[in-house]
Amino acid sequence: MKEALRKILVLIPVVLLTLFYLKDHYREEYRHAGGKRLLLFAITIVALYAWYIISVCIWKQQNLPQMLVQSSFFVYMFMVLTLTGYFILFRELSTHGWWQNMQLRIRREDHVNLTAFKIFKIYEPSDKQIVGNLIMLFPLGVYLPLLYKRLNNFFLFLLVSLLVGCSIEFFQLATKFRSADVDDVILNVTGAIAGFIIFKIIQWLRSGNREITQG
Repeated sequence: MKEALRKILVLIPVVLLTLFYLKDHYREEYRHAGGKRLLLFAITIVALYAWYIISVCIWKQQNLPQMLVQSSFFVYMFMVLTLTGYFILFRELSTHGWWQNMQLRIRREDHVNLTAFKIFKIYEPSDKQIVGNLIMLFPLGVYLPLLYKRLNNFFLFLLVSLLVGCSIEFFQLATKFRSADVDDVILNVTGAIAGFIIFKIIQWLRSGNREITQG
């Protein structure tokens, strides 16, 4: 299988998912939008796919497992961005006074929480609000060190996870898409760290088994 074809196959699932998303949401959310909003929405898609294409060009696709990991990572990130408001972010930023509205929302605490661990006073640990936020970035703890060698370093991984968690809450703060909560950042990052630790344990066990086999 030629290298170019492998790269295309890695991208096909997320391309199909994007097309289905546009079919379901474009007419409802953007059909009557002005030219400026449509341009910003296009920038959203272009920026995302620029990252996808650059990544798939850098990575090697030497076997089927590598291709499946890369392809599923793109799909996973698309779903996370969809669930957290990325695709309506630029639409909202094109509206007049969005920055002032965001500041007003913070002052009024309109679906905004800046008090750490407040969520545990409202929900039980088993509630889907807590479990869902823990699970959402759990796969990131596996994907990032697996796909990006530099992120095998815990502190670099922690920094990236924190940036991802904060970005998600900014999307939701700027777009009024769900609530913006510092506890969500804490739970998201905790889930990502748990995924990272489990990945490192499995990696360590595999390397140990390999040494025993070779010995």
